[in-house]
Amino acid sequence: MDIIKTITNFFRILEAEIHHEKMAFVYSQAYNLQLEGHVFPAVKFEQIYELALMDDEFRKAEYFEPEIASEEDLQLVHSIDYLDDFLNLRWTNSTKYSELPLNPQIVDAFRTAVGGTIKAMELTEHFPYVYNIGGGFHHSFPERAEGFCYLNDVAIAAKKYRKLHPDKKVLLIDLDVHQGNGNSLIFQDEPEVMTFSMHQENLYPLKQNSDLDVGLEDYCSGEKYLQLLRNHLTEIESGFKPDLIFYLAGADPFEEDRLGNLRLSLEDLAERDRIVKNYAVKNDARVVIVTAGGYARNTIDTVRIHLQTARVFHRK
Repeated sequence: MDIIKTITNFFRILEAEIHHEKMAFVYSQAYNLQLEGHVFPAVKFEQIYELALMDDEFRKAEYFEPEIASEEDLQLVHSIDYLDDFLNLRWTNSTKYSELPLNPQIVDAFRTAVGGTIKAMELTEHFPYVYNIGGGFHHSFPERAEGFCYLNDVAIAAKKYRKLHPDKKVLLIDLDVHQGNGNSLIFQDEPEVMTFSMHQENLYPLKQNSDLDVGLEDYCSGEKYLQLLRNHLTEIESGFKPDLIFYLAGADPFEEDRLGNLRLSLEDLAERDRIVKNYAVKNDARVVIVTAGGYARNTIDTVRIHLQTARVFHRK
């Protein structure tokens, strides 16, 4: 079956390249957690996927299913002791701050999400933009879980990319409303990986030092946000040229988000995505997009924001 899947994927990629497809999606049913009553809207992954399938704009897009991440890949970031607790469902000081249950379905979902971001990274060899309809679990640390995040998929995929391409540079653009504190710490001593986080300052988590942090005041307007984003990407451009960008396209800067207090409209968020895309085009960088957070009062708004990100990157 693996050989058949590999051959099938080869021809799908070849056909997409012939038709100059700019974007691919990565998705697995394993992403969908049963978390009734929890603030984390795990239903969003399946909803994004199903709406994308029905959208004429993505009719020719390719969809790839990831494999579960190996323990070897997980160890690129996470300690053996932590993984032992997590994989064996032990409720310890290293796992309990996830604020999520710990059961076989959770383990499978997070390992598959890591596999999805790795798959998206690999697919950037063939597509300029690859959207993992999941991932962005940026609060996970090497030795502990935190903030709905057991495994740090972006950090693992970035480490694997650097292992495969040691001469290449990586930029993490984290525009979730919360600072990506796990990534900030993980890459503090890696000059070839730059971390840029623009987030609400007076909000969870306890901050780590990114290479570039932009802490926003409560109720920051869309206009101010977008100007700051343009200015800081220009600042990055003057001293760092990435080959690959991991874009954590959180939906939680939205004005109707339950956990954040920024004031970005749907159109502001679309412009945010366009700014990131234009930066990538200007620097000839490939982009892995992950969903990261989003906690709108109406979950369908979160889904629309994530799908809107896909549209921005898919359009010429």
